[in-house]
Amino acid sequence: MQSNHLLLFIFGISLLSLSCAIDVIGPVAVQGVTETSVVDLGTIGPGQTTSILINPTVTTGGKFGTGGRFDFATISNLPYGWRGKASKLYGDPLQVEITADKNAKEGEYTAMITVQDEGNGELLGNPTFIVKMRISHDVLDVSISPKSITTGPGQPARFVISITNKGTASDVFKVQANGVERWVFEKPVLVQPLTTKTVIYEISEMEEETYSPEITVVSTSSNLIQKTEVVRFTVQPDLLSDFKATNHGIMVFPIFEAPIYAIAGLLSNLW
Repeated sequence: MQSNHLLLFIFGISLLSLSCAIDVIGPVAVQGVTETSVVDLGTIGPGQTTSILINPTVTTGGKFGTGGRFDFATISNLPYGWRGKASKLYGDPLQVEITADKNAKEGEYTAMITVQDEGNGELLGNPTFIVKMRISHDVLDVSISPKSITTGPGQPARFVISITNKGTASDVFKVQANGVERWVFEKPVLVQPLTTKTVIYEISEMEEETYSPEITVVSTSSNLIQKTEVVRFTVQPDLLSDFKATNHGIMVFPIFEAPIYAIAGLLSNLW
């Protein structure tokens, strides 16, 4: 009779340990995640890294049915070519990272995350849930203005570039220009998930000519994520153009001449 009571007690404890409801807090917020749950992490690009943040504290299950605290989390069952990084021990929140293959094809992928109670000291068990994400090569939008600029020799042609990250993973993008001889300048830009960041990119030339450079924004995670636009700038050494060029900032003029060119730029706006 006593042994039956013991078995019932152990069975009851097992049920409590399986009833933990975990809260995922990033990159999406999902409460009450259990072993039957599938958490949708959204869309990322090839090569990008998404961080899954998990609240280590639960309020159900465990030794007394009132919850406890998980100690770390691990990742498993990743697609071929993908990488995973387990959380730090006793992290708050527990942060697991998944990095997609930089050549990943578009489609839906899944992996498994296990949260663990070290040594099962609080009888929370090791619940495992599924995460899914979509790979898209179209997680980047770029707009550039103006499309055409006239500037003086050695003066900066200044382009305003808006970079939109449409995915749920942050990324660093490189802005670079091709088609302008001797101009090799890259500008790194960190863009958070589902946000737009605007930067200024300058190109300069000394020769009198019309240039049509390609401005490319490419992800540092994968070359599959990139956008290119052709812009135009004309180097024209007439006086009015030199005056107008000062509105884009002074790149090569001596400091003591800066006030003169500032006034010239203001006067040029009258034409």
